[in-house]
Amino acid sequence: MTSFSLELLQAVSDWQKGGDTIKKGERLKNSIPADLPKKFRTCFMSCYRQEAHAKERIWQLIADNHLPERIAAWTLDLTVAKAFKGGVPPLDLHGVIFKIVPPTGSVILNLTELYRDADFLAALQKCRDKIVGWHEGAGRYQDTQQEVILELESLDCAIDNVVSLGGFIGSVEQIAQELYGRDPSSAELKQVSNELTSLTPRGDWWLTETGTRAVLERVKPHLKRLREKKRRQEEQ
Repeated sequence: MTSFSLELLQAVSDWQKGGDTIKKGERLKNSIPADLPKKFRTCFMSCYRQEAHAKERIWQLIADNHLPERIAAWTLDLTVAKAFKGGVPPLDLHGVIFKIVPPTGSVILNLTELYRDADFLAALQKCRDKIVGWHEGAGRYQDTQQEVILELESLDCAIDNVVSLGGFIGSVEQIAQELYGRDPSSAELKQVSNELTSLTPRGDWWLTETGTRAVLERVKPHLKRLREKKRRQEEQ
């Protein structure tokens, strides 16, 4: 039987409530006992995370193959990643979803595994009246986010780690024009339409992994130019 302290339960709930990830992440790390079973501090499945950036920034991240990271929430469910913060980013930004298998030692806490544990659930119920902000944190989210908390010095932004691209444009024609950088052919329009996992009346959309691969393959020839452009800017 695993014992869970009120300090740890509070830190988990605070993390799920949201806010300053660095501060709350450090507090969570400090609340984890050394003898916490390994299954709660490991993950061998693919994890997903949505980032929001200007389109040029996304291509530069991929060209650099590097994104500074610290403590962040990832999810085991791609659908959750696509719906993060209401779905695709605002009009002036584009969404990119990365996929990784967590490197050894990078898992701070596997919340999904915690919420599968009967002792953890019993401890939560027993202490819920003592957990400050319970209804905005653990009481609200439980395991709906399929969350794994990772600490990474940097995120590998290689093309192979990008699983989906998304945005907020009004029609299939506009999306195709955005992706191809020109007026698309009828065949390209059909291809883009087939690759959209969603296109709502609001115009928000995510490409399938296959469609994302196709877009990124078209970007590859331009990566060297992007790297050179950044190098020149840094030298000025």
